[in-house]
Amino acid sequence: MRSTEDDGVLGLLLRDLRRQRSLSKQVLAERAGFSLNHLRRIEASEQTPDAETVLHIAQALGLPPAHRQQLVDRATAAGRLRWYDSVPPLPDDARPVLEKVLTGHEPYPAMVTDSCWNIVALNHTMETLMSEVAGHLLAPANFLRIILHPDGLAPHLTNLAQVRYHVMRMLRRWSAITGDERLRELEVSIADLPSGRDAEFSGSADAEFDGSGEADRLLLPIELYREGHLLTFFHIVTSFGERPGTLFSDLPSGPLGGIALESFLPANTETRFLLGSPAPVSPDTGSTSGATQPPPPGHQQHDNERKTS
Repeated sequence: MRSTEDDGVLGLLLRDLRRQRSLSKQVLAERAGFSLNHLRRIEASEQTPDAETVLHIAQALGLPPAHRQQLVDRATAAGRLRWYDSVPPLPDDARPVLEKVLTGHEPYPAMVTDSCWNIVALNHTMETLMSEVAGHLLAPANFLRIILHPDGLAPHLTNLAQVRYHVMRMLRRWSAITGDERLRELEVSIADLPSGRDAEFSGSADAEFDGSGEADRLLLPIELYREGHLLTFFHIVTSFGERPGTLFSDLPSGPLGGIALESFLPANTETRFLLGSPAPVSPDTGSTSGATQPPPPGHQQHDNERKTS
């Protein structure tokens, strides 16, 4: 699902320019004002830098103005986000605003979805986490189906049963409130998917998770095992317009009605560090991360549920 035209070449180019000047990653990171891990991810093509980031690196490298501009122009072209169709269609003048919001979340994952949880756009970190999603799940790219499908993120989730329960609970609730037939069809298609460890998502599983409090549902951890590390997120949803079925659903919702921002915030220090953030989480909450965690049962795993604000 890489959306960049550059396809990682920009990171390699910045690495070569640093080496030509005999600078270490540590020195360049300090000059540019970034964490060492952030620079490492850029040079390894694990993260696509935006134009502002490239400008800081180019200045730290001491490049002449013309060369700086060439790199910035390349980053601008490479950094364009992938946009998908939404229902209703997203106004063209809303895209620049939403793009700023999504890129502003970097290095944390974020995406925009419509009223049926079809992906409208996602930032580069989220795109990286979804890089192994099968192509047949991208037309349309429905996030709830991607989360729970065995060809999507389900194999990477360490808490698949918990996430599946909360996704189904939320989807049934919104389907009943809105009467939207599309949500009902989505519910049926997801219910038919294999549920990982449980051949059937039984009543005992319902009872296990139904006892959780409202706060636990709001801050459901998303435990995603990728590349030898366990990334743990809290999932937050922010509505731009009124979601169907809210207290204000009888009011005109405007051009962004049903559109929401879905943010995935690090739930512990290890996840924050692995994503390249220079500051630690305080207080540290959630499950512990990564390199020391064994792979989840049955291979890898992934994430999600939703609460509308």
